[in-house]
Amino acid sequence: MSTHPSYRPDVDGLRAIAVLSVIGFHAFPSAVHGGFVGVDIFFVISGYLISSIILKSLDRGKFDFWDFYSRRIRRIFPALVVVLLACLAFGWYVLLADEFQQLGKHTAGGAAFVSNVVLWREVEYFDTAAELKPLLHLWSLGIEEQFYIVWPLLVFVAWRFRPLVPALILAIVAGSFVLNVLTVGAHPAAAFFLPATRFWELLSGGLLAYLGLLRDDPEFIAGAFPRIRASLRRVAQARYARRLQDLVSCFGGALLIFAIFGINKESAFPGWWASIPTAGALLTIAAGERAWFNRAVLARGALVFIGLISYPLYLWHWPLLSYARIVGHTEVIPILVAVSALLAWATYRFVELPMRRPSGGPRRAQRVAPALFAAMVVLALVGLGAWRSLLPGRLDAVSRDLASARHDWAFPGHDVLIPGSGAGTVLFLGDSYMEQYYPRVNELSKSDRWAKKTLAFRTSAGCTPLAGIERRSHACQESVLKEFAFAGRDEVDTIVIGASWFGFLERGDYFRAGDPSRASLDLRAPDSDWVYALFEKQLAAWVQRKKRVYIVLSHPGGLEADPAGMIADRLAWHPSVSHRTLSLAEHLKKTGFIHDRLRRLANAAGATVIDPAEWLCHGETCPTESEAGAPIYMDSTHLRASFVRTEIHFLDAVVQGDSAAAHPRP
Repeated sequence: MSTHPSYRPDVDGLRAIAVLSVIGFHAFPSAVHGGFVGVDIFFVISGYLISSIILKSLDRGKFDFWDFYSRRIRRIFPALVVVLLACLAFGWYVLLADEFQQLGKHTAGGAAFVSNVVLWREVEYFDTAAELKPLLHLWSLGIEEQFYIVWPLLVFVAWRFRPLVPALILAIVAGSFVLNVLTVGAHPAAAFFLPATRFWELLSGGLLAYLGLLRDDPEFIAGAFPRIRASLRRVAQARYARRLQDLVSCFGGALLIFAIFGINKESAFPGWWASIPTAGALLTIAAGERAWFNRAVLARGALVFIGLISYPLYLWHWPLLSYARIVGHTEVIPILVAVSALLAWATYRFVELPMRRPSGGPRRAQRVAPALFAAMVVLALVGLGAWRSLLPGRLDAVSRDLASARHDWAFPGHDVLIPGSGAGTVLFLGDSYMEQYYPRVNELSKSDRWAKKTLAFRTSAGCTPLAGIERRSHACQESVLKEFAFAGRDEVDTIVIGASWFGFLERGDYFRAGDPSRASLDLRAPDSDWVYALFEKQLAAWVQRKKRVYIVLSHPGGLEADPAGMIADRLAWHPSVSHRTLSLAEHLKKTGFIHDRLRRLANAAGATVIDPAEWLCHGETCPTESEAGAPIYMDSTHLRASFVRTEIHFLDAVVQGDSAAAHPRP
């Protein structure tokens, strides 16, 4: 998020394009599905502008660390303090106990400019959905501030050997880009959030700043490089220079448009894809403010104005949209986009400008930065207090039980083994829908009802246990094949397979393993029958080897089950917990296709089907609470561990070694 003045109208316009694309993606993702690349555009702008300032100051012997960081504080802190304070205050009013704790942690992370690291460490299967984190967007500000700390120190030290400065920039750009490409496949969250895989974008702007100063500023003598300087000037002064500038700016603009509307969240990003918006921003800036696209489009008054307020606009828009989703009023999102623009203008006019250029002379200006720094420290401490439950939220009393349910999960890891003294192994395969049954299996292993067979869980959250298919968002196939190989061992005599079968149909990011195009499979279409045929063949092979095979169908779930939605109206001054049920008819309708396929292939292969709905539902409804009124789900789809441990019995027969299949509820 670029947080400093540009001194060029076209660069302000480019900043406007960046923030509008980000807002478009956050508010209307189906229309602006690549708008998240706006952050990459911001990175290039920041690297270009901040490097220009540092390099000019160093070359003229006027660089001062206190002045540099004082200016950064006066530019960045005022709007951020206001937004963090507003988010905390509104969060205190509307968030559940655990949500307010997380907001406190994110406030502290935002105030300390380490949000990107905090968010990276949170990434897991049961992490809170991104759209429900009001301060999620501060990850990019964290990367920028880390750049502001590291880069001035590096270039200050390197300045003693001035000819090495461009080599240093090139080395960091190359190393960071390669690390980004190598990391994005195996560790996408690290590639997205960590500075080491993002600095290449900022320093590509830094390299452009260096070359621009060589070309345009006769007083800039860093490293000399007379041949490079002369070449750059010849190109700039050539007869075709104006046309070349126009062509470069238009090509840069075309790359930006393609990135904003052509890339999507399924792309392996940043990776190679991030080079497109980065190149587009670099070419646009390099073309100069007289280039056609820059002067005719980017330098327009409306875009320049949006560019001027882009920093507070970026800060305000996401919390407003996130809170709208949290309280369940997504219909007001278009209105909130306009509200964020109004708040951004007010913040710029009445907070940013007075702090950046305080009245009262230099003495008062010198006191502004320490005061803002102190305010940020206080906000960080308040955030830590909320995180550690020292500052309770308004809904703590009514939501404590709901918050407890949302964290009631007891599966200890992907590969779990409970050794038995008897012969044989019962293997549980699947995703988190199988993992949720671990508490009951573990409880039985401590009782005299256990058949003493070894109990093994080989699972991968988010990965349906089917061979031949892969997910774009998960590396599933390797783990699934390992699980199937384990199932083929001689000592495994019982296999229980469970998964979010309906989720398997709806996720939309499965493709045929090995398909270079990664084209999505329509798992309801006849041309995907091979997936089910392959599964049936695998089941039959296990059955032929005298292994007992069970398929556990999906249990009922839905928004009505989520403890987070059990407070009817979070905006009410006296909120109450609503009591809801799930419809069995809706569950059967939703899962009919996939459950019918599973029953047919199980019957053909000789496997046994277990239907959790026979246990969980009564008549036409499926409860979401126990008889004591406690939630039995941890979210909209998973059962909580404490309920499973004592109330789910349909796997008891398997663990007990009974010859019969699991029995329905009497």
